[in-house]
Amino acid sequence: MEKHTEINCKENEATKTPMQVLEEALEHGKFGYFNYKLMLATFMAVFSYTSVTTTSSYILSSAECDLNMSIMEKGMLNAMPFFGQVAAAPFTGFITDAFGRKLFLVWGHAGILACALLEGTSQNYWMLLLGKLLDGIFLSFTYSATAVMVTECTHKGVRDRVLLVYSSFMSLSLILCALVAWGMLMTPWHFVIIKGYLEFHPWNIYLYSTGITSLIAMLLYIHLPESPKFLLTLGKESKALEVIKRIYHENSRQSKDTFPIKSFNASGVHFTPEKISIKKKMSNALFQSKELFKKPLVFILLLFGSSYFVNLLAYSALRLWFPQISTIIENYQYRHGGDTDRFCVMIDGYTSELAKNVSLAAATNSVTDICVPHPAGPDTYINGMILGVQSLAFILISTALVDHIGQKPLMFVVFVACATCSAALYWTSSPLSIGLLIAGTCALMQCALSIQNTVLMRVVPTSVRALALTLNIMLGRVGSLVGSVLFPVMLQRGCMFPFMTLSIITLCVAGMVYFYPNPKKENAAAGDK
Repeated sequence: MEKHTEINCKENEATKTPMQVLEEALEHGKFGYFNYKLMLATFMAVFSYTSVTTTSSYILSSAECDLNMSIMEKGMLNAMPFFGQVAAAPFTGFITDAFGRKLFLVWGHAGILACALLEGTSQNYWMLLLGKLLDGIFLSFTYSATAVMVTECTHKGVRDRVLLVYSSFMSLSLILCALVAWGMLMTPWHFVIIKGYLEFHPWNIYLYSTGITSLIAMLLYIHLPESPKFLLTLGKESKALEVIKRIYHENSRQSKDTFPIKSFNASGVHFTPEKISIKKKMSNALFQSKELFKKPLVFILLLFGSSYFVNLLAYSALRLWFPQISTIIENYQYRHGGDTDRFCVMIDGYTSELAKNVSLAAATNSVTDICVPHPAGPDTYINGMILGVQSLAFILISTALVDHIGQKPLMFVVFVACATCSAALYWTSSPLSIGLLIAGTCALMQCALSIQNTVLMRVVPTSVRALALTLNIMLGRVGSLVGSVLFPVMLQRGCMFPFMTLSIITLCVAGMVYFYPNPKKENAAAGDK
């Protein structure tokens, strides 16, 4: 029986490409203990970079008086991590494909940890802004590698579902970020080390705490191997096979010697390449990246890139300003004895009051206290958790439906529903309804992004996958940067202007879904390239 299995394996190796044989090897390795360790590391990584982009939005009302921030400075603080990602993105994808995933997963999280310490120690706006800029640069190194690592260590039978579970990690992270912010930002901590020079407020302690997940992610990735698919693309077959055997051993608890596949090539003999210099690695990666800018991949890149830009412009602007919007509504209720008005009446009241204070300060040539609104109450953090819960619910529903409906029809429905939720805000007055609609809009956008990532990583070859994902993320982060800066500007022009704009551009993205490739038709044989 063993002899017969070995003969079949050799026949398969003779007729299939090494990448197809590796896919079979991953199926032999199954899904078990190794994958759970990887998913734990992935969750910590997602929590880490969710904190990088989310913490600013929660400290806006808490730190605005300590740092003397205007509404535009708040927008810049929200946007700064995305600016760092955009600046680093052209290099991160390229060198991730050249030097591997693990290197940047470990050192990227070490950098994020260092940034958390810098931000927590911040005593002025510019120091915090610098910390967030560096945060974005290190995040750029880890973001694409995180998703790619999950994809390349999971067999095709469960890959789509695992990627959607991976996407749900951001929803869980949003819930936990809101809980941690609620627990820390509403405490009356104030530690004075050197008065006027070194003082710690609740938001300082909150920023310190966000580095814990980066530390855990870094330690977990240190004990995980490099991606076997990346090793195989470099010709390091023996190392790739050792990683697959480790996966098999940890998942099945059987000896590595019992693994049925002995080689990924037709000859049955391992090929061990000579040591490659850094210059050679860079030139190889550059040569491989040229394929991404040829037909048909260049059209896929442009399609996904433009979609990412528009989607993340809307998503980031709304998600990062959601806590501030919730705080505005809470303070409106407080000032009016618990009564509320139409959504746009409350928002326009805030922006007009802010403009009035700034004009008064300019006219009298004096400094006016413009700390409006007051620090956030419980509803702001509850809304943050509602956003996470709705995102998680939509991800789970899409996970159940994606195999029956397909990625493209599901994305179209999600984008249309998203545009509807955003437009419905105009007729809403209840704080609960406002919270549910904004959270629903963000949650649906996140669900659509997760499906987009799944499709992209299925249709792009392994050798340029990290670069393709990084370039799309870069365009998406440009959208996030533009959205974070423009949103307060649009709010000053009128409440419904930004929200109707978000609805219109979301409908445009829904129309673009028609042109998306279908991974099940175009790449069904191997599940990868």
